[in-house]
Amino acid sequence: MKRLRWSIAALMLHLALFFNIERLDFNQDNVIDILSFVYVLGIGAVVATLIVPYFRRHTAGFSILLWIAVYFVLRRLFFNERPLIGGLYLYLSITELALLSGAILLAHRVALDLQDFEQAIINITLPQTNRRVRPISEATEDIQTEMLRSRRHKRPLSVVVVRPDPSAMEAYLHRSVREIQQAMMTRYTLTGLMRVIADTMRRTDLVIEIPNGDEIVVLSPETDTDQSSIFSQRIQSAAAQQLGIAVTCGTASFPSDALTFEELVREATRKVKEEAGNQPTFEPLNSQAVSERTTDGINTKT
Repeated sequence: MKRLRWSIAALMLHLALFFNIERLDFNQDNVIDILSFVYVLGIGAVVATLIVPYFRRHTAGFSILLWIAVYFVLRRLFFNERPLIGGLYLYLSITELALLSGAILLAHRVALDLQDFEQAIINITLPQTNRRVRPISEATEDIQTEMLRSRRHKRPLSVVVVRPDPSAMEAYLHRSVREIQQAMMTRYTLTGLMRVIADTMRRTDLVIEIPNGDEIVVLSPETDTDQSSIFSQRIQSAAAQQLGIAVTCGTASFPSDALTFEELVREATRKVKEEAGNQPTFEPLNSQAVSERTTDGINTKT
């Protein structure tokens, strides 16, 4: 965020110089006379660099060379009322190219910083960690299919509910600030946890997101209670190693624990709450520890 602020400030200062350099006389005649089309070309290049993904996918040098080529074409075909080189005109051309190149370079930097910022917001607010993770509204048909298949063939099926340990969240803040931070940290933790689960589960498993919830549901066909417990232990171990957080898992299996998906989730959730109540209280992690140990769901410190 700080880098984005500085890059935007640098671009604004450069554009201010670009559009006012002809007014800088310093108590003497200013010989700088930039052609009007250069200003239009500069604004067009900056706007295109900021909003067109094509320019972000290439280096700043590529963008600068491209716009310089456009500059020479326009000078040659349409704006040739004065020579391009020769005497003072050479220095004027160099000044125009330098100001244009600087604006493109800084705009390219701002575009990359904005892209990083947008990606950080997506990682925090949206569960785009894996295409196999879907909201429950989109997974209803698959859920019913697996439930019917288990009933028809009398095969086991398990549900695992995973919830981050709330004791790992930052505490002792003002109530309103704590609520906002809790929501953001929960979403960020769930995003990383979804990635861990997606890397741990089998291809036949289905990860389901509960809207506005603080837990994840994993539907595991052909999985009995013992196998589901082993899978839960793998999730807990992976979350501790990769994210540095503790998670609580509750399992419920068809048909021994419940007969419908909703009942399976309720039973697994009940076990999560029961297990969480029996666990000892952990010291809350400070914000620095969380930021050091969790970056895009990848373990960076041990």
